[in-house]
Amino acid sequence: MSQYDSIGARYKSMSDLPAQAPEKPSVLNVLGDVKGLNCLDLACGLGRWSHMLVEEGAAHVTGVDISEGMIASARETLCNLPEVQRSKMEFHVQDCSKPFAAPDGPFDLVLAVWFLNYASCYEEMLMMWRNVHDNLKPGGRFVALTSNGFCGLELPYDGRYGVSAAALGKTEEGGWKCKVTAFTFPEEVAFENFHYPHVFYERAAAEAGMAEVSWRSHVVPADDGRLAGFWDVYNLRPHFSLLTAKKL
Repeated sequence: MSQYDSIGARYKSMSDLPAQAPEKPSVLNVLGDVKGLNCLDLACGLGRWSHMLVEEGAAHVTGVDISEGMIASARETLCNLPEVQRSKMEFHVQDCSKPFAAPDGPFDLVLAVWFLNYASCYEEMLMMWRNVHDNLKPGGRFVALTSNGFCGLELPYDGRYGVSAAALGKTEEGGWKCKVTAFTFPEEVAFENFHYPHVFYERAAAEAGMAEVSWRSHVVPADDGRLAGFWDVYNLRPHFSLLTAKKL
C-alpha cells in the first residue's frame, strides 16, 4: 500500500501552506506553451497539475499515481466539471517506478511534480527516467519539480513555511532518506521520500537516453500580499529544484 493511501484527500490541505505557493509560478515559468498538447502527469496525486495543464490549454492529460486513494479522489474531482473539461482528463493507478506505457501515449509533454524524489535507489531513479523517455514522442519535453538538488540535508528545513524536512539517514548513492512534515490543520501530514544531489538525476537521465537536461530557478509569488522579506530565507535555500529534458 502506498503511504499516500492513508493520507488521501487530506493532502489537499497542503495547498494552503506557504511552502506550496512558489510551485505553480515556478512550473508555469518553465512549462511554456502547452496549447493542444497531449500530456502525461506522473505521480499526479489529486490531479492538481492535470487540471492546471487543461486550464493552460492542453488537449488531453493522462494522470497516473501509485496511490489508489489519490486516484479515487482525483476521479471524484471530475464529477462536478463541465463535460468539455471532464473529457480532457483521465486518471489511472500505476506504479511509475516500474516499466509501463500510459494510455493515450506517446506524449508531447511529461510533467512530474514531486515524483523523482521518491526513487529509493539509483535503479529506481533510472527506471523512472526510462518511463519518461519511453512515454514521450521524439522531440517531446519533460518538466520536473523535485527536492533541491543543490542543497543537502545536513541541516534540516525548519517549518517556517509550513513544511519541515529532516534526514533519517544517508543512502548508498550519497543522498538522504528524509521525513517531510506538513503542518496542516486540524492534523499534520507526514510522509517519507528522498533527497539527492543534482548529479544523481543527471546521470540517470543520460543513461535513460534523455538529452538537454537543464536546471531552472524557482519563482516566488509576486504581489501575494505577504510582508516584505517574507521569502528571503526561502530564496536562500528553496525547497525544490526544477529541471527540463528532451527526448531526441
